Amino acid sequence: MIFLNMPADCTDSPELRNLSGLLANRARLTFNDLLNNRDVIRSTHEKPPYSFREWEDTGSFYGRPPIRHRPFYEGRDNDKAVDAAETGRCKKYYSTYGKRTLTGGIMAIWCPHLICLGFHKIPQAEGRNDVFSALYVYFEKAPEVVIYDFACQLGAYSMSREPEFFKDTCFAIDEMHAKGHLSCSQASYSSNYMQGRASLQSVNTSAAECSNSGLNRIRKSVSYMGQNNAILLTYVYLCVWNRRRERDFQKKVEKERNHLQLAIDRNA
Repeated sequence: MIFLNMPADCTDSPELRNLSGLLANRARLTFNDLLNNRDVIRSTHEKPPYSFREWEDTGSFYGRPPIRHRPFYEGRDNDKAVDAAETGRCKKYYSTYGKRTLTGGIMAIWCPHLICLGFHKIPQAEGRNDVFSALYVYFEKAPEVVIYDFACQLGAYSMSREPEFFKDTCFAIDEMHAKGHLSCSQASYSSNYMQGRASLQSVNTSAAECSNSGLNRIRKSVSYMGQNNAILLTYVYLCVWNRRRERDFQKKVEKERNHLQLAIDRNA
């Protein structure tokens, strides 16, 4: 924001160069500290075993086999004090995620076009590990932007475990939930990133929230099913959902193409 609001004739000032160097050096030291001061238990070089219809038993479907294992991080995954420190002062976190009485459900990842990229069943209340594990295990490369209602906590959680994988990822809170994060830094707000990233200005930050509301249609049915039937119903429902979205896009493209052709014919 400093660079964006700086007058054009001041962008080459010595003070700004010094500030830029200081910030870059601080970022480099922090990144190296995260990378070197972590204990990973279990090698992630070999791909996890996978069978074609394994997802029917595991309840985890992302359209591809898992790429790597989800490691165990000594001193973090088994230390409640570290976990509590990583959550910072976010009151939104404790008022929602801190409730251990919440039941499980479905964790789904959506693209901005409301297409479901994958899902997995979660046995208890959703946590940062569910999003972190899905991205790290099934994605070849971390997304450039991750919009999540608790991105303020997810960013710290992910960077403290896999800084190399998530080093180019921007974690941002969607505009709807940002109002509840009164104690969090505004560096987590998607509305602030939109001022400096033109590519984010057209993104529907509530895409996941809108799509998750669609899952409520099968919520009651799933709650009365056994595990296998619940997984199959979720899979079929999301496949139909994606196919309908795809057909809507095809109709939209065809309509725009016809309008363009009509305009060309008129000009001719």
